Amino acid sequence: MHQAPAGGSPRSGADALVMSRRLRVAAAVLCLAGTLGIPAAADAALRPVATSLTVWPRAVTAGQVPAISLKIVEPGVRTVRARLVVLSQPRQDPVARIDLGAVRTGRRMTAAWPQGVALPAGRYLVRVHAQDAQGHTLVRRAHTSGRLIFTVNPGAAAAAPPVGYVFPVAGPHTTWPAGSDGSFGAGRVGHQHEGQDIAAAAGTPVVAPVGGTVTAVRYQAGGAGWYVVLDGTDGRDYFFAHCTAGSVGVAVGMPVAAGTPLCGVGMTGSATGPHLHFEIWMVGWRVPGGYPIDPLPDLLAWGG
Repeated sequence: MHQAPAGGSPRSGADALVMSRRLRVAAAVLCLAGTLGIPAAADAALRPVATSLTVWPRAVTAGQVPAISLKIVEPGVRTVRARLVVLSQPRQDPVARIDLGAVRTGRRMTAAWPQGVALPAGRYLVRVHAQDAQGHTLVRRAHTSGRLIFTVNPGAAAAAPPVGYVFPVAGPHTTWPAGSDGSFGAGRVGHQHEGQDIAAAAGTPVVAPVGGTVTAVRYQAGGAGWYVVLDGTDGRDYFFAHCTAGSVGVAVGMPVAAGTPLCGVGMTGSATGPHLHFEIWMVGWRVPGGYPIDPLPDLLAWGG
């Protein structure tokens, strides 16, 4: 009777040899992939990502700046250091830098432009930079690149505001447009936005748009923060919220003229960035029969 060789069949030996070669090749490929940094998905999960970047409006007039809001996420990380850089196009010259400091991940925030920034007509790129405590920097992907383009158009000569009224923010600012999250009537949890948001650098003077008498100076935690109410000589009441702590320079009963400083732009109370929340009330502020109206037409007429 014929016996097989002691080492097993020739086919079994060939299969073992092939398997051994395959294992060596697989090990070499994995080693090379690690050296080249191929497992990018795992690496990206440990880095911040700008999941949302909004520049609104995408076209402004010379002398104005758009509102910039963003949200950065990184699993397991509470805050990252972030900044925005604005570059002219196509030369890529830096024209503005907005330091955001420590930014809470997973929350949308609105950036405040530095005082004195004036962009001439042209195209500009906004670029987000972020870094966590471990030194990991922002991941840039096709749909989360942290970059957006906006345009500044040449401006016509501005018309003088109506006699007796002045714009309530005395410095560079951005008035959120109609239909945006900062406009009158925008949805809020349990209520609607009753005013108009005007973004500006912290400390920018908030002034009386018309003469009148101060009727309230108060603080509301988790809401308006430090706020001032003005009974205007035009028969309307005006509400100014989120003032910087310690910046209120008026008192109840004080008469003021148009242009009198009331406080500084801030983010006290419930606010994600420095801005003035501005309301106009008919009949009276928070009195029976009183009601707010959309301030945007007046603000635009006053030069905003």
